Amino acid sequence: KDKVVYVCSFGSESIVMLDMISKVSLNTQIIFLNTLKLFGETILYKNQILELYKFKNFIEIFPDKYDLKSKDPVDDLWSKNSDLCCDIRKVKPLKKALINFDAWFSGRKGFHSIERSEKPLIELQDDKFLISPLLFWKQSRIERYLNEFNLLKHPLNLLGYKSIGCANCTMKPIKKKNIRSGRWLNSKKTECGIHNFFKK
Repeated sequence: KDKVVYVCSFGSESIVMLDMISKVSLNTQIIFLNTLKLFGETILYKNQILELYKFKNFIEIFPDKYDLKSKDPVDDLWSKNSDLCCDIRKVKPLKKALINFDAWFSGRKGFHSIERSEKPLIELQDDKFLISPLLFWKQSRIERYLNEFNLLKHPLNLLGYKSIGCANCTMKPIKKKNIRSGRWLNSKKTECGIHNFFKK
């Protein structure tokens, strides 16, 4: 059984990894974390890409219904405790989904933040390898790849969004040189937690 999986957000630039994977094997396992808070454009983009590439082992996972009912009963947790919201909508579902895998691929890029640029290409987290193949790619290289292969871009890219997560916590960048400056605005939060949850 294939013990490696790509965890895909179907956000900005995700199609670069997906295109590379498609050239190796359409049987590669792919997990999509649907937080139930995503932009409609992201769901549309996901559907378009799946129709385009015909991946054979795609899994869409969701938050646990009990967690949503008990911890976010009126659907406003994102505005009160974004860390807990990310925990029940992303961290816990992914941790459960990764139980049967030895390693997972992430689409992280170092140019997105100083914190990400300082990460190693391969990390070991709780006996699972986290691999970020695009970590040292510059933004210009990403753009060249997108243009060279005429890849389908996320609809929100055309509207000025650079880093795309949940709709409630994502805006256009407020700082031109900081791609993730539109995420969790007016908060010290910079990551959702899925890349370091095993350390908790």
